[in-house]
Amino acid sequence: MTLLGVSGHKKPWVWNHVAPRLLRRHLLKSVVLRLLGAEAFLVGLFLLADLFTSIWRLLAAEASILNILRWLVSGVPSYAVELLPVAYLFAITLCLAEMHADGELMVVWGSGISIHSLSRSVLFLSFFLSVSVFFAKDQIAIPALLSKDRLYSEMTAQSGRTLLSSNITIMDEAGALVYKVGRFDPNIQRLVDVDIVARDSEGRPSFRITAPSAQWTHEAWYFPQATVYVSDEKGRWTLNQEEGYTNPRINAKPADFGLIREKPEHMKGSELTSYIDSLVASGLPAVEARTELHKRYSFLLTPLIVYGLSLSFAGLFRKNTLLMSLLFSLSAATVYYVAQMLGSLASKTGWVSPGVGIWAINLVFSLIAAFGFMRART
Repeated sequence: MTLLGVSGHKKPWVWNHVAPRLLRRHLLKSVVLRLLGAEAFLVGLFLLADLFTSIWRLLAAEASILNILRWLVSGVPSYAVELLPVAYLFAITLCLAEMHADGELMVVWGSGISIHSLSRSVLFLSFFLSVSVFFAKDQIAIPALLSKDRLYSEMTAQSGRTLLSSNITIMDEAGALVYKVGRFDPNIQRLVDVDIVARDSEGRPSFRITAPSAQWTHEAWYFPQATVYVSDEKGRWTLNQEEGYTNPRINAKPADFGLIREKPEHMKGSELTSYIDSLVASGLPAVEARTELHKRYSFLLTPLIVYGLSLSFAGLFRKNTLLMSLLFSLSAATVYYVAQMLGSLASKTGWVSPGVGIWAINLVFSLIAAFGFMRART
């Protein structure tokens, strides 16, 4: 390509300025197309695995074809988010391997364009994926996963999870208040068959409230009818029948009664935070919930780690690029997910705190990715 100025002299700086933009655009397009293809392949593979492992139970329960299809489709968002790092790693590695096998990378390097400059558009894509996938998991993938779980329970005639939580027992004020509730309806924020016991600093009961129902009033629970037992300093109890009874101390949030029906991995970020606060207020262990919350936020670094790992292997695969890229992607993803699993296990068993168990793994892989990025061939 020859670009001449007015005086007839070549302007190589114009080529150096225009060429990276064209190459970056070409690389970005190739990465996106392969990312979509890898996502479709991996998600389809996992859906087939789900179908083959559960089809016998669904057929035995006489589930309809439509419900089975709905059940499969509801698993797509969750798998798409979870498998994105593997698909993204494969897409970048395959694109760079194909460019190297075709001799294109040698031409790019020979023209003075480094791999860091060439992949700048992919770096921006990594930032975009980090943020967008984080919110997509919270707002789309988790509700879809919960819907899939409920639909499977309905099709197989299991009790499953319902919106009405029943037989609930929670604690508040670090165990000073114990709530025992027969049923909670989140739609109207009402408790049914309520039994509340308060304990003093020495753990002895100080008062008790029993009521057919209670309604949340944005500040505390309102009891249309309640039986109140109060203990004096000598341990003698008195009984009072109250109508329209409220007590500012009885103010456990409605979400505390509804969240316990789900597992931490099935909760949105705001729900998970409220669940942790509820566990802490009740004096119950919150290690599992904290571990899940740290895993959610650590996912923000995953596309960037994938980007660094991919660049470190740029120019290494010249033969069997498809097979070697797939093998590298699966191997790296397996090591990463196993390390995260071990970190989660260490956190849940109390060997380390949830923050250390999760973020230490991400820090190690971030350093590996950063080292690979700095040492990438140019």
